[in-house]
Amino acid sequence: MPLELHDDSATLVGVVTVDEVEQLTGWLRAARKPRVSLRRCNHLHTGALQALLLFKPKISAAPTDAFLAAQVLPLLNAGSGQASNRGTES
Repeated sequence: MPLELHDDSATLVGVVTVDEVEQLTGWLRAARKPRVSLRRCNHLHTGALQALLLFKPKISAAPTDAFLAAQVLPLLNAGSGQASNRGTES
């Protein structure tokens, strides 16, 4: 399952496709202080990226995927000002 959702934390796993965007957006809308781990994510649909950029959750763990770490994480860091680029859970 690409989304592991809990009350205020989520882990994105493997390939997050357009099929998960609505569920991710609903969770981001409902979570009081959302935290998202990208450590195990290796593909992020642009709709999911847009949801993350809109809701600005804290990124609790950086992706290990080189492209996501180099190209996507800086966008999320700029949006929230709270993201970690070290790849460790906070």
